[in-house]
Amino acid sequence: MEEKIECQDCGKRFSVQEALEQHRKAKHEEMKKKGKLKLPMKWIAVTAIVIVIAAGGYILVSSAPKYTPVSEYSEHFLGAENAPVVVIEYSDFQCPFCGRFYQQTEPQIISEYVDTGKVKLVYRHFPLAQTHQYAQKAAEASECASDQGKFWEYHDRLFDNQNALFPASLKKYAADIGLDRAAFDACLDSGAMASRVKADFEDGQGRGVRSTPTFFVNNVMIVGAQPFSSFKQAIESELGKI
Repeated sequence: MEEKIECQDCGKRFSVQEALEQHRKAKHEEMKKKGKLKLPMKWIAVTAIVIVIAAGGYILVSSAPKYTPVSEYSEHFLGAENAPVVVIEYSDFQCPFCGRFYQQTEPQIISEYVDTGKVKLVYRHFPLAQTHQYAQKAAEASECASDQGKFWEYHDRLFDNQNALFPASLKKYAADIGLDRAAFDACLDSGAMASRVKADFEDGQGRGVRSTPTFFVNNVMIVGAQPFSSFKQAIESELGKI
């Protein structure tokens, strides 16, 4: 079959280049000058498809859940705000070593130092998303709980259920501790708290944090779920400087 040459302006096909050129001069050049040249049907069709896709994308974006936090971000801490020693924990809700610290060491620090006004214990997010699939959303969920004034209750619920941090579970835990479920779901689904988690993560990176848990007893770094004795030594050393 003889190969045809297509006119790019109107789609009409010709057997030889010379015929195509004559056609273009006769039919299109004058119309181009007058601005009356019509697009070929195939380009009209492509344009229509692009418009439909763009409109569909707009609809999808517009239908995404919206949530506006009711509170400004504030530091999550236990103890006296002006305690002489500050212990900052960079943690990941899915990290097993963070869970070990929560179960074994944190209660002793709280009992001996936080409750007695000597230590301010601060929690900051450091989700290792590349290895812990649910850590990022769990951190965001805790911020959604914080927006309703229940960060620490939700924090405890997550660490008590480290093996079940699926999206549906995160929402169930919100109901379990009496949060407004509709507001919590909207908050979590919107991703509104991702920026707060990111701010903590970048703060940790800036201080040299590379793994979880990592702690700072004032400016002394402790890496890993160390026993209570390691924290006691560091805290007592800082108290001795006062």
